[in-house]
Amino acid sequence: MAGRPEPQDTGDHEMVDWEVGAEEMDEDFRQGNTVELPSDSDDDLKSELDEDLNHDADQEIGTIDEKDLYSDDEVFGGVDDSLASVQHTASVLGVAVAQVDSQCLLATGGQDDVAVLWTIEDSWGGSVKVKQRSRLEGHTDSVIQVAFSHDGKYLATGGYDGLVKIWAPDTGALVQSLEGPAKEVEWILWHPKGHAILAGSTDTMAWMWWAPTGKLMQIFAGHAQSVSCGAWGLAGKLIVTASEDKSVIVWNPRQGTPQHHVKQVHDSAIVSMCSHPEAPLVVTGSEDATAKVIQIETGKVLSTLSGHTDSVEAVAFNNAAAGGMSLLATGSMDGKVMIWDGKTFDLRCTLKDHFERGGVTKVKWLPSSYPNILASCATDSTCRIFDALGGSCLHCCYGHKDTVLDIDMSLVGQGKVCVVSGSDDNHCKVFVVPLDGTGNKGNPPEQAQAQQGPFNPPDRTPSADVPV
Repeated sequence: MAGRPEPQDTGDHEMVDWEVGAEEMDEDFRQGNTVELPSDSDDDLKSELDEDLNHDADQEIGTIDEKDLYSDDEVFGGVDDSLASVQHTASVLGVAVAQVDSQCLLATGGQDDVAVLWTIEDSWGGSVKVKQRSRLEGHTDSVIQVAFSHDGKYLATGGYDGLVKIWAPDTGALVQSLEGPAKEVEWILWHPKGHAILAGSTDTMAWMWWAPTGKLMQIFAGHAQSVSCGAWGLAGKLIVTASEDKSVIVWNPRQGTPQHHVKQVHDSAIVSMCSHPEAPLVVTGSEDATAKVIQIETGKVLSTLSGHTDSVEAVAFNNAAAGGMSLLATGSMDGKVMIWDGKTFDLRCTLKDHFERGGVTKVKWLPSSYPNILASCATDSTCRIFDALGGSCLHCCYGHKDTVLDIDMSLVGQGKVCVVSGSDDNHCKVFVVPLDGTGNKGNPPEQAQAQQGPFNPPDRTPSADVPV
C-alpha cells in the first residue's frame, strides 16, 4: 500500500548490548515520541479490507468436526463440573482472569464483536457467582484476544477490525483506541513489566504502542506474510516476531530495526512462539509439526524438537523459581503435550490425555509457587490440569460442548486454582480445581467418585449462565 513501510530483506546484523534493564526501557516507551504514519485514504482502507474479508469467516478449511468422529457421550460425557458459566452470542475466542484490588476479574472476548468484564464472587469452597461488570463495546469485528497488564491496571482487547482497545478494569471505561494496522490484529502482548503493548497483524507488520497515552511507538516491517506470533525477549528488553512466511525477526524495540532475520526456520507457517523467562531464547511452533529453539542474540537455531505429528499450536516455558527446574511444553493438534527439559531440551514425558480425542489449542503454566502445574485445552471440549514433572493428569474440566479455544488460570484459596475457558459453544466456564491430588484424574466426575459415593453436580446460582 502506498505510503506504508515496505518489508525489508535485512540479513544478519551485529550484536546489540542489552544491558539496559526492562524497567528503563519501559520508561523510554513512556517518554518516547510518537511514530508519524503517512495517512491513507479511509475509503481506500475500507475498500481493501472489504475485499480481503469478503469470505465466509465461519468456514475453517481442512478441519473435521469432532462430533463427526465421536458420539456425544464420547466427546461431552454429559457432565458439567464447572461452578459458573457466562455466555456470548457467538464463540468465546479469548479469556483472561486476574486478581485486581482484591477482586477476581474475568474478561471475555467473542466472535460477536463484544468484550465483557465480569466479577467472580466466591468463597472458593464450592460456591461461585459471576456478575457482569462492564460490557466493552466498540469493536466492529471479532474480539480475538483479551489481556490484563502485568499489574492489572489496564485491560487490552484486540480485534479483527484492526484495533487494539485499552480499558480501565475498575470502571470499564475506554482509555485508548489504538489504531494503525490495516488488517486483522491476530494477537496482543503486554510488556512483562510495563504498559507498552505489542500486536501482530495480517498486514505483515507488528505494532507497538504506549497504551496509557495511545502513542504509536514503533512499526516493525520486515515480514512478507501475516505476523502470526511474537514475544518480548530477555524479560522485555527486545522483541521477536514470527510469521506465516516461516521466518523469525529479532528487533531492537527502540529503533524499530531488525538485528537478525532468520529465514526458513520451518518448512511451514510458524503459528506459536514463547520466550524463555531469563535466557536469550525463544521457541517457535509450526504447522510442520516441529518446534525450534532459537538463540536470539545470534539468530542461530540451537535445537529442533521432533515428535509431534501435526501442527504445534502452543509452546510455553514454565515459571520456574530461582534455581528451579526449567520446563518447556509443546502442544499439538495431534492431541499430545510434550514436556521438555528447559535447559537441555531433552524430552521428559508425553501427556496423551487428549490424544485420539482432539487437538491441543493452548497450554498455560501456573506461577512459580506451582511451577510444575500445566493446563491445556483442546478440540475434545475439555481442559486438563497436569503435574507436568510427574507426567500425570490431576483433573479434567468437563462441561463444554465444542472446541475449547482459550484458557487462563489464577491461584485462589488454599491449594486451589481457578480455571476459566472459552469455547466455540459460546460459553466461558469457571472451574475450581484442587491441587492436592484429589481431582478426578482425568475421569468423568461420576467415575472418579465411584469409590467415594455418588457424584453431586455443583450447586449453581441464578447468575451461572448469563447471556450478553
